[in-house]
Amino acid sequence: MSTLSTTVAVLATISLLLCARWVSSKKSLNGMSRQDILDMLLINSTYNPRISPDYEEDHATTVGVQVYVLSIDSVNEQSMDYSLNVYLRQRWVDPRLQYINFSKTDWLELDTKIMQKVWVPDTFFRNEKKGAFHEVTVPNRLMHLYRNGTIYYSMRLSITLSCHMRLEKYPLDVQKCPILIASYGYTMENIVYDWVQHKPVDFNDNLELPQYTLQEHNLGNCTKTYKETGSFSCVRADFILKRDVGFYIIQVYVPSILIVILSWVSFWLDIEAIPARISLGVLTVLTMTTQSSGARASLPRVSYVKAIDVWMSTCLFFVFASLLEFAYINVLARRRMPWKCFGFSSAKTDESIALNGTGVDATEKTDVTRMFGKMGARYVDRLARYGFPAAFILFNLGYWLIYVFVEM
Repeated sequence: MSTLSTTVAVLATISLLLCARWVSSKKSLNGMSRQDILDMLLINSTYNPRISPDYEEDHATTVGVQVYVLSIDSVNEQSMDYSLNVYLRQRWVDPRLQYINFSKTDWLELDTKIMQKVWVPDTFFRNEKKGAFHEVTVPNRLMHLYRNGTIYYSMRLSITLSCHMRLEKYPLDVQKCPILIASYGYTMENIVYDWVQHKPVDFNDNLELPQYTLQEHNLGNCTKTYKETGSFSCVRADFILKRDVGFYIIQVYVPSILIVILSWVSFWLDIEAIPARISLGVLTVLTMTTQSSGARASLPRVSYVKAIDVWMSTCLFFVFASLLEFAYINVLARRRMPWKCFGFSSAKTDESIALNGTGVDATEKTDVTRMFGKMGARYVDRLARYGFPAAFILFNLGYWLIYVFVEM
């Protein structure tokens, strides 16, 4: 009986050993679990997230950068900045986090709490004015750890960046607004930034701007050397934004053209309709002044002349000149002697007086006598009816040709 019990015990022990060996071989075949790998790499290891991956090496860590633009919310000329919502994506290799020999899993997805245990570059935006992380309902961050130690890190940001604008052609201008990405604390001995090869800057398919059209974007390098601290790697992307002029045509150009044309109505009124012509002239001048102030209210006080300044000033000049024209013909209509400024000699003036004194009929007077009095005033009005529109059309041709086609 004891021999049988011993035999059964031996067989049971052998079965347990064979089962354990089979489980061990299967585990070895499939690799470690994801949790075991994370524990091995980040918790039960000597990994230090405060040290960059190649800190002890003779080369810097290359950080690939990609920006996915979700939206460009606003472009402010007065404060010279623009706001946008982006995914900032970074990719680098940390050899200390390789797990090629421990699992066949292509990548591991890390929780936001575990991300704190992984080294990340101290990336910042050099031209940032203000920014914010998105944390509703959880921090909007993503991190993937690949078998060869490659780390893919993405975060969602809302940032306001400075954009130095040149407004000489406003509102027919094209602006170049940059985004500068650099390391704040690591010099080029430790970190070098570079754009990824595939779509370094990508845009949301439904991206729309209220007053601009995104024409293109240009990539570049903005590495800068500081005398005290050294050289810091930096990459830049320039967004080329063309202002949509439709809003300004409707709100500025068309109303101002109509006001100028309205001021020309006084040329067709009788010279004796003094109240009507004065009211029309003063009204157009005041309206033009008010519109000019409103068009410039949202602009910074720059020292150079803008296209909108040229337009509004010229329109104001035309309506003011219409008012001055009435003042001139009013004085001219009340004169009984011709103006010497018309270029006539005193001999001709004496001839005209002699003709008037001898009782010669008005039809026999010389052309000199037609340049003063009501007849002369009406003649000036007839000249203004065609001269003012012709001058305004010539101004428009020059204005649009220069500010649309000439680079400044």
